[in-house]
Amino acid sequence: MQFPLLSKIGVALVVLGILVYMVIFPSFMAIDGKAFSNQLDVDANGIETFGNYDSGDYVVIIDTISRMQFDAGQTFVWVESIGNTDSDVRFIFSQDLRDDFGVGSKVVITFEVETSGQSESVVNEKISTRPSTMYDYMSLILTIAGFGLTVFGFVKARRQPSQPVLDDWGAPVAPVAPPAPIAPLPSIAPGAPPSQPQAPPSMAAIPETPVAPPPAAPSTMTITVPPGVLPGQVLTVTMPNGQVVNVQVPPGSVPGSQFTISVTQ
Repeated sequence: MQFPLLSKIGVALVVLGILVYMVIFPSFMAIDGKAFSNQLDVDANGIETFGNYDSGDYVVIIDTISRMQFDAGQTFVWVESIGNTDSDVRFIFSQDLRDDFGVGSKVVITFEVETSGQSESVVNEKISTRPSTMYDYMSLILTIAGFGLTVFGFVKARRQPSQPVLDDWGAPVAPVAPPAPIAPLPSIAPGAPPSQPQAPPSMAAIPETPVAPPPAAPSTMTITVPPGVLPGQVLTVTMPNGQVVNVQVPPGSVPGSQFTISVTQ
């Protein structure tokens, strides 16, 4: 059975969804803490800016916690790519995260850049163990949709009758009949002389059946009784075909009367 087109599309979507979740999102749509801290710039007036990030931009960081500190209802988080000293950039969250995370936890930190006065700052900071962004949901949707198309394509292909094979012009190709089996050669006993080919029977050896000639048609002749001949006397007459026959004068005949005879040759 050929691989259905819908199933091919479904498999492609599943692969794309997995790539988005495991490769594309972590490698191209997220950064580590060091890449973001390198964008921080503080001028002589103490105004902070984040380099290539403008107000309204969302930032996704994937990193590992190297230090945590809870103080005054806030949790301070340092990540491995930046460092864990007091002078290193840290992320601040307004809740106690000690029950959910610890040193060595792989986390996803998301926040938004906004302008506060002349400086830029981050707001809406969120932390989780998995990306809960639109890219995460997009990869999940692609994977589920691809799996559904794959199953649907196989089910639909099994229910449809097999399609005829078409040639380059779109016409159906007739199936090729299997070759006729070859009769096995007669086995020859060991030591037996090889069989000689038999010649066809001679037509001269068959006697021909003689054909009987068609029966001859009877010859008729009317005879006049000569003078002085009595009934019962035998007359010798010559038939029209030259045959000579003896004819007896029938009773009641008188000289001058006629009678007809029929002779078969």
